[in-house]
Amino acid sequence: MSISLAPASIFRRVLDLLPPHWRRRRGTLGPPQVLISLMSMSVLGSKGYKRTLSEMKDYLGEVLGWPEASPTSQALSQARRKLTPARCREVVTQVYAMCTTARSQAALGYGGMRLLALDGTKVALPAYRALRNHFGCPTQAPLGPQASFTLLWDVGANQPVDWLVGPYRTCERVHAQELIATLGAGDLLLADRNFASRRILFALHERRADWLMRVRSQGGGTLTEVCAFVASGLADQQVCLVQRDHRGAPVADASPVMVRLLRKDLPDGAIAVFITSLVDPLRHTAAALITLYAARWRIEAAFHELKIWHGLERFHARYPDGIVQEIAALMLFQLLSSELEAQARVHHHATVPPQEPAGEPSQLRLPELRFNRRIVADCAVRLLYAAANGDAKLKAVFKESLFNIWRYRQKFRPGRSFPRVRKSPARGWHARTDKGKAAD
Repeated sequence: MSISLAPASIFRRVLDLLPPHWRRRRGTLGPPQVLISLMSMSVLGSKGYKRTLSEMKDYLGEVLGWPEASPTSQALSQARRKLTPARCREVVTQVYAMCTTARSQAALGYGGMRLLALDGTKVALPAYRALRNHFGCPTQAPLGPQASFTLLWDVGANQPVDWLVGPYRTCERVHAQELIATLGAGDLLLADRNFASRRILFALHERRADWLMRVRSQGGGTLTEVCAFVASGLADQQVCLVQRDHRGAPVADASPVMVRLLRKDLPDGAIAVFITSLVDPLRHTAAALITLYAARWRIEAAFHELKIWHGLERFHARYPDGIVQEIAALMLFQLLSSELEAQARVHHHATVPPQEPAGEPSQLRLPELRFNRRIVADCAVRLLYAAANGDAKLKAVFKESLFNIWRYRQKFRPGRSFPRVRKSPARGWHARTDKGKAAD
């Protein structure tokens, strides 16, 4: 089967997408070289400046303007100071606009809506004074500085949409208010119990976006409508959600919103309650919505990849803007990986979006196959390097990548359960004794 070079052109055009004033640089380390260096340092492990520049000299020396010798580590460190977070976001936005195959051929879908997941985490940072002063530290000593990282993830295309990073004490709900500002009609937001607040739900309603969230069923902060629903013993009920102020009093000039509450009994005897704006029980069955909520786990898998495989918690920077640079580089690489995975499905005819009849119940389209994400990431790195060596080399590596990704595919096995078990200390920090050994 012949392989077209058009799908692989995104790797060749990464540098061409940069604005013209970026390419008018002095020296050998402009913004394009810095971004590629950050991706090389953080993807599939953690490398130092010297090793990263040496590898880039071997693979990308000519295209980056390093014909004789690569820049020094000190030069890269100084060049990073000139790269602002706004410029990083500019490049990520441009690459996101190019990755159309991952969204048009989404492996997971429901009712023709764009499925988005929202979640946050705390990331450990290097113990430098500038980072400690800017991001803050947990109150439990001896933990070092940490940042609050909130991610908006497209679970259908399996790619990042937007993200925010801020001080440790910044609540993920505060980040959520800014991230959902771009949502609109046709978007369905999946989120856990931390985001089901009246303010966020009414903000989504104003933007005409739909949502499906798990909500607290007991304890402090539980919505009064949810408490009444749990006491009723019903499994499916439509209620009016009333907007309230910070004192708990109803807002006089605000109209209530009709929402739907679903109940599911868990094997351990607990109760899971879900709140959604999809109130039509004939089009959106309770079983389909509960199964759809499980698709939110894709953002948890993304956090696992970023922290375990990539350098989300192995930063090299000693200042706040450098942290944002490295996170942007990881988001850029995740976009390229998702596009490559989608191209593999399209090439092997593994994605056929069904046409849902009008008026019929919406069907959840689950992926039949899954690819080894570690192999996808490795192929994306090779394609970035191959793009600098001409179209012939890029086409050969692209063909080999499609073969390797498809070769190690797996089928989903229904009914499998993987309990969530922590495999590392909290936030990756140990208490240390004077001799440098972990304290008991």
